[in-house]
Amino acid sequence: MQQRPEPPTVCVVNAVDTLRAIAGRAPAGAETIAECFPQQDQAIFWQPAEKLIVTAAPIAELDWQTGFLGLPGIVNAVPAKSSGPLFTDILDDRDLMARLVEHAGPARRFRLVPHTTTPELWTFAETMRSAHGVTVELPESCERQELRDLLDTKSGLRDLVADLGLTGGRCRTAPGRHCTGLVEARNAVLALLGRGRPCIVKADKGEASVGLLVFRPGDREDHIARELASSSYYGDDPIVVEEYIDGAGVVFPSVEYVVPADPGRAPYLTHACEMLFEAPTLLRGNVTAPSFIGEKWYEPFRAGSRVIADELQRRGYQGHFGIDAVAAADGEVIMLDLNARRTGSTHVHDFGLRFFGTGYQRHQAVGNHDFYGLPAGTPFAEVLDLLGPLVRRPEAGASGVVPCELTGLATGRLSCMIYAPTLTGFHELVRNVRDRIERG
Repeated sequence: MQQRPEPPTVCVVNAVDTLRAIAGRAPAGAETIAECFPQQDQAIFWQPAEKLIVTAAPIAELDWQTGFLGLPGIVNAVPAKSSGPLFTDILDDRDLMARLVEHAGPARRFRLVPHTTTPELWTFAETMRSAHGVTVELPESCERQELRDLLDTKSGLRDLVADLGLTGGRCRTAPGRHCTGLVEARNAVLALLGRGRPCIVKADKGEASVGLLVFRPGDREDHIARELASSSYYGDDPIVVEEYIDGAGVVFPSVEYVVPADPGRAPYLTHACEMLFEAPTLLRGNVTAPSFIGEKWYEPFRAGSRVIADELQRRGYQGHFGIDAVAAADGEVIMLDLNARRTGSTHVHDFGLRFFGTGYQRHQAVGNHDFYGLPAGTPFAEVLDLLGPLVRRPEAGASGVVPCELTGLATGRLSCMIYAPTLTGFHELVRNVRDRIERG
């Protein structure tokens, strides 16, 4: 029997939408959402190679990136206005809708890969079907929107871990609880500090380390109450208060899984990586490396996260999800966050697969890193001059730097994919790039 040809792919990179709820609570003038715009550019590395990428703003230097990396067949489209959720802006753009209908081809079908499955996605998919006769395949989207949204909260992860009986194992959540208001949150903070434990306070629907407060033993009660009351990020949602894990030897691992659309196929781990922080709440990148499989945290994290993956599949979830964690020197893993979507390291794994093959994690360290310090609006030609011979096309066994997410240059952020045979080599290149930026 003849196989049906694969449908064309549309990527709707609504990374900005993940921050809309929390950004709406940001203090006046806070640049909460601006950091998400460069993330849209990550989709050039998503599979497959040929695709139509819809973004909220044009992908900067797309021609250079696709030409340098040999990625033909990538087309970028942007709605006429950017006024709210990206799927809503697409629906409001008649010309873009016509373009998507054309992209569906004679079979009137395309595969849709979003960054995040949002309620507006379902409106879009139904409109394509009912108004245009186009079938939208959604292999990475959980039809139970309420399940996806619950999993993508801090309290949702804590409840899930408790339900699965993981609270006493070597892969668990930190001691703490979710609270219903500021008074209860203050009392939870004081209880942890009273036991000599530092603690962190999180907005339940927080993303990208936004709105976090850290308190340590010795902090005055009036200071704690004032900090909690002055934060605009909590609203009516639960407030999560839990022990803050830091100290010598602490690292920040992360894992990402795919739960297949076919319930007969088991969830699978795509990669484990280490999150790279410049300060406690300033994430600057992610790296996956061959040496991680030998780390003390690897097996507890793999085993515990697989239990969660199986449970998500049982509940009806499908698509990507990642778990961020902190690991102590003895390998104990404390899970911090579950992201029910593509994550900040999905494109790192896709980069590794495309340029180094399916076994790349056995012989190549691959990561992304964001660098700051360039003047806002630095021309890309100056960036290439600055990096000089560090910029190389990916090649097995080699090392190099590939500038990417170049929309960020408008605000002085330079992002790079960095690869080397070892984790040490990766970090050497990070230092080299940073030194060149500091020298100007």
